[in-house]
Amino acid sequence: MLTDKPTEAEIEETIHRAIVELLEDSGRPAQAFDEEDDLISTGLTSMDMAALVARLARKWKIDPFLEMKSITEVRTVGDLCRAYQDCINAT
Repeated sequence: MLTDKPTEAEIEETIHRAIVELLEDSGRPAQAFDEEDDLISTGLTSMDMAALVARLARKWKIDPFLEMKSITEVRTVGDLCRAYQDCINAT
């Protein structure tokens, strides 16, 4: 459980940064993206998504896809951010 909850802006920034880091760590360029972009258009693969969820679970000690939402409902960067925002706000 989080004791010091991040703001919505901090959640978005953390997720955006994690996406860029995952892409760059695998040698792929990170292109500009925003909340409306499909996750697949950022360059993430399904394996990257699993790594991203694991990374965020380590950071915040939560996994909204175990607790609140189906991963199949998440299509855009904004959907992903909202899933984490909702889960964090519910704790």
